Amino acid sequence: MKFICEVVILSLSIIVIQSSITFSRELGSPNHIKTTTFYTKTFVLEPGKVSRQTFFDVEFPRGHVGIKNLQAELVDEHGNSIPLYEAYLHHYFVLRYFENITMSQHANKSQPNYGKYFKRNDGACQTFVNSISWGLGVDARRTSTELPDPFRVEVGTHPEDVPKEYDEEKWLINILVIDTRGVEDKKGCSQCRCDLLDVKSKDLTNTTGVDGTPLPSDYKGGIFCCEKKSQCKLQQGYNEKQKRKVAIKYTISWVEWDQQQVPLKFYILDVTDQVTYNGSEPIHHCAVEYSINPEKTDEGHYHIKKTNIPMTKGGSLIYITAHVHSGIVNATLYGEDGRRLCEIKPIYGTGKEAGNEEGYAVGASGCYPKPGSMKIKDGENLTVEFIHENKYTTGLMGHFYVYLAEDLPKSL
Repeated sequence: MKFICEVVILSLSIIVIQSSITFSRELGSPNHIKTTTFYTKTFVLEPGKVSRQTFFDVEFPRGHVGIKNLQAELVDEHGNSIPLYEAYLHHYFVLRYFENITMSQHANKSQPNYGKYFKRNDGACQTFVNSISWGLGVDARRTSTELPDPFRVEVGTHPEDVPKEYDEEKWLINILVIDTRGVEDKKGCSQCRCDLLDVKSKDLTNTTGVDGTPLPSDYKGGIFCCEKKSQCKLQQGYNEKQKRKVAIKYTISWVEWDQQQVPLKFYILDVTDQVTYNGSEPIHHCAVEYSINPEKTDEGHYHIKKTNIPMTKGGSLIYITAHVHSGIVNATLYGEDGRRLCEIKPIYGTGKEAGNEEGYAVGASGCYPKPGSMKIKDGENLTVEFIHENKYTTGLMGHFYVYLAEDLPKSL
């Protein structure tokens, strides 16, 4: 069977669930920045269970606006943060789409995409792969995604490349959560290891990865073993079936768009991207995830994963961060001449409270170069490098999030 990267867009088999706001508050400020907090519709977790959800038409600032910040986390039905060692938020992805209302009225549960035109970011990956507008995972609580003034992500406009009949802009949130209460191996379950989820190699026969190529015969773990409602192996004798209602809490800071705002382009650069060429045209093959399976002779060394990615369109670097997994040492983005554009350091937890869980990469640093001081040329070949501990790990992701301004105001 052929997959269309449920992690990045959604499977055609996902049930349509309309999102609903359970709480919202808006705070004004002297510079007209508004902050609004929303919750998705609640869903249920059970010990050891994998939960994949897609919420269509979630609450989002309407009209022509500029987004300054969007951050999200998993909370219980009372709004309390849930620690990662109880429920592992593998990812949340926020995607923009346009809807043809007349067409979508004829969609059914097996056709959630019918009548929808998905608008990807400016990144290089093929088709829908890594097409999100915002998204992180366990690193969400302590990774800043706030953009400096006056730079914003502009939304609420109808792009020229969107068919005219798709006239209503909407947003969805796609998530993967693994309830690790009572499981035999919390680390292994959070990495979606196939053996812990009782997924055999034969179960993945004829399955293609997100890049369209067959999964390797030695695929041991990753997103394709964390199927919806999969069960991770529980500790022997563990029989507590306590269900828990949870939701995604997401907070957005934004402004009404005016001529003072500067629009940004958003790129996701994937360390798994294997670039080929059709003449002079680069073709990107992003696998989204990779694994580390060290040989005994490699023990004690770092695992280095890197690739080169051409940027069709350049600009001034405004902000850079990365999506990181536990085990990361650092991640670096280099220019074509070897100059260091940004080095990302992980933030590891040291306690038990949510946002500071020991043993987890709970956040990552970011780079804020002075506008105009660091530029990427059109066609420049960038190098993406992720360094991890050289330990058996499955389902790793190495994504740089790059915000560029094509034009800067003269006042900066």
